[in-house]
Amino acid sequence: MNAKLRIANTISELQLHKASLCCGKVKDILVSLGFEVSDGNKGGHKVFTHQGLPSFHSGGYNCGHGKNPEIKPTYIGNIIRILKRYQDELEQYLE
Repeated sequence: MNAKLRIANTISELQLHKASLCCGKVKDILVSLGFEVSDGNKGGHKVFTHQGLPSFHSGGYNCGHGKNPEIKPTYIGNIIRILKRYQDELEQYLE
């Protein structure tokens, strides 16, 4: 699958399941696109970076508490905006 289609499919999946995505699934999605996901300073906070996107510094989301909890839709919306904003650079990186 080419990079453009892969990113479009990822954005569609995030939009479709925005209200019911679990922490582990979001991490898997980001890692599959080359992002590195690490624990933040507090509780369930996660920070993601990407070495292949020079103009992107970092993003974050909160997993809350418990084992693999659902992420609030607001955080998914932020991830979608980041993917759209850096889509061209991300496509170049993935190809």
